[in-house]
Amino acid sequence: MIGEEPGIMEYVHLRGVEIIQQIQHTFRHHVDLMQFLTRVGDPRYAFLIYFPLAYCFHRSTGTRVLWIACLSEWLNGVLKILHGERPYWWVNEVRLHDHVVNVPSLEQYSLTCETGPGSPSGHAMVTSAVLYSIGTSFIKHGVKHTGKLERSLVWISFTIVLIAVNISRLFIATHFPHQVVAGSITGILLAEVVKHEHTNHLTFCHYIVWSLLLVSGVFLTYTGIILLGLNPLWSLDLAKKWCARSEWVHPDTTPFFAFVRDVSSLIGVGVGVLLSGNPRIPKQLSMGQKLLHVGMSILLTLTIENIKISPTSSIFYIVGFLKFTTMMIGVVYIIPQILDRNKID
Repeated sequence: MIGEEPGIMEYVHLRGVEIIQQIQHTFRHHVDLMQFLTRVGDPRYAFLIYFPLAYCFHRSTGTRVLWIACLSEWLNGVLKILHGERPYWWVNEVRLHDHVVNVPSLEQYSLTCETGPGSPSGHAMVTSAVLYSIGTSFIKHGVKHTGKLERSLVWISFTIVLIAVNISRLFIATHFPHQVVAGSITGILLAEVVKHEHTNHLTFCHYIVWSLLLVSGVFLTYTGIILLGLNPLWSLDLAKKWCARSEWVHPDTTPFFAFVRDVSSLIGVGVGVLLSGNPRIPKQLSMGQKLLHVGMSILLTLTIENIKISPTSSIFYIVGFLKFTTMMIGVVYIIPQILDRNKID
């Protein structure tokens, strides 16, 4: 916790706050752009947009994107359970201690008040992992005889997007610089490892077993925290305490909701695999069918995502589970079945 931090971390946080303050000053007239960029890096869009987009054009890439999104978000949640201050609450908490003076003030925005611990950055980690996977797949499958120019454009675009997302996270004061750097590097390393794994042969049983392993990992971690006498919801308490406006506190940014999203997405794809037997987009799928599959899939995911329920409701997490399970079944099984029966050239 803050009062027990070693001196080196206190120094890192202070320097980080100074960098954030400078970024807020530099981009003070571009608040809407910064909030748009942080939405681009929102981990949920890996499931709502990047997965269906990749899956509809190249099934193996889409399947790998889903696994990378789930594993990176799950690993991020486990890594940040016990530690990771966020700037918007740290600057307020640290002022309570007499040995720290001249702490700069930070602006808060509607997307600032995330509730989970901050290290490493989930936005940076999931975004870097997913986009790195898409980039490597595009180079391998997207363009025949990809040359140096095409490869350079892919990695330049990847770098620009990742830097822009990271700057936006600093601007809204939800992360320190070292947290976005750590998230970016970890995400790339994870994607590099997973790209060598074959996910096309996975069956329904594989998806269920992996879902159970993820649940078990979370359960053991939380149980260990409680047995140590620690509060696994310490960051939520600080978010509620120091957020400038109570309606800006986002319960769906807790690590537990992310775990629900990961497990339900894997189960949903597993059910789609089971129902379709040999899930695939037809080999001779025309560009019109691919575009239609993309459009229908993203329309489905965004429509279901817009079904909202009060976070204070006892069924909040159940509804979240059902939403993402339904999305994945729709993308993997229902929409391909519709396209198969209504061929469009």
